[in-house]
Amino acid sequence: MTYFEYLNTNLDRVKYDVKIGLISCTIIKHYQIYSRYDYYRRQKYSVSQAVMFTAEDINVRDHWVYCIIKKMEREV
Repeated sequence: MTYFEYLNTNLDRVKYDVKIGLISCTIIKHYQIYSRYDYYRRQKYSVSQAVMFTAEDINVRDHWVYCIIKKMEREV
């Protein structure tokens, strides 16, 4: 199970943990960025195009999107 799959199945629990301060709030932002990237990949865009569109939508650098992709695709 990847980190993204874990967050996707336990999103309510993760949001609660963020709310009470157990988990950093950046997890939710990373989840949002990876979800947007995943959306573009499902639309049959190449990896580089999906990263470029995601970075533009979220207003971050391409490098950050690549780092978040690497983090979210890691096994838990």
